[in-house]
Amino acid sequence: MFKSMLIASASLLLISACTTEEVDTSESDRPLYVKLASVTDVPSYTEFTFPAVVSAVKTVDLSFEVSGRLVQVDLVTGSDISEGKLLATIDRAPFIRRLEEQTTRMEQAKRELARIEKMFSQNLVAQSALDSAKTSYELAVIDVQNAEQDLSYTRLYAPFDAKVSERLVENNSFVGAGDAIARLQDVSKIYFNINVPERLLTANIGRGILSASATLATKRDVWFPVEYVEHNTQPDPVSQTYEAVFAMEPQKDLPLTPGARAVVRVNLNGNAYAEGMMIPIKALVGDDASGFNVWKYDENTQSVTQVAVSVDHIEGQFAIIQSELALGDQIVAAGASKMRTDTTVLPYNGDL
Repeated sequence: MFKSMLIASASLLLISACTTEEVDTSESDRPLYVKLASVTDVPSYTEFTFPAVVSAVKTVDLSFEVSGRLVQVDLVTGSDISEGKLLATIDRAPFIRRLEEQTTRMEQAKRELARIEKMFSQNLVAQSALDSAKTSYELAVIDVQNAEQDLSYTRLYAPFDAKVSERLVENNSFVGAGDAIARLQDVSKIYFNINVPERLLTANIGRGILSASATLATKRDVWFPVEYVEHNTQPDPVSQTYEAVFAMEPQKDLPLTPGARAVVRVNLNGNAYAEGMMIPIKALVGDDASGFNVWKYDENTQSVTQVAVSVDHIEGQFAIIQSELALGDQIVAAGASKMRTDTTVLPYNGDL
């Protein structure tokens, strides 16, 4: 009896082992469903997005051309001012007295010249005396003009429509000629400064800009058209990038001030990567150090093989690559990290 039970138990263990092995085998042979994508050509235009910094058209340090004590200042930091507005005045009294003094000297020189001319007409003085009197009068006229100019320099007016970026002195301060009293920013246009990689700048020499737009870095729901202004031809010594500038008219719906963070989107005519192909960035497996690969799908065998690729550029959700792949080849676009050589897969048409 005991012998029969032992044989029965052994038989059950053998059957159980076989069943487990069959289940494991069937699990390993089960195909994986993957999302596939086609290798495509790079579009005829190229779109690039860059972080940008807002800047003024120009920044000017406001200063007097004469020295004196400030008696009036109308410089509120952050305020907008119109061209021609009186911004600051230094004590005019010393300059008025100087003008009056020079005017008196000029009138005296004028009377003296008239007296010498009359005497010269009567042959009572030499030519040299007449020449000296004329010179004295002309110098006196110049002194009056200088005094008038210095008096006009005691008032500072806004040279253009601007924003007061910074006030550097307070009222009743003594300021010297050339001392900056405020910093003004010309915001008649809004400038966007971006840094362009050397490879991109070189690749696009001779190609036009199809369109460009800008928006706030923190709110990208509305984009405004911008125009190219200029770019530097000397690269940054650290980043080896070139600064490019775009501009637009001030927008009430886009409250931008110099120093604000923004985003510029540029569409270029033609193709900067004419020899490249485009794939979803999720299809890439690997890193910069070890290199990148993708998994190519074979419809006949329903399996995948690994193919090395060289990444030229990444823009948004796509990568531009160089590879032995051909246009139209199917690659694994989702779940690539789970693939192994000759893994059996089936295309999945839904959303993974």
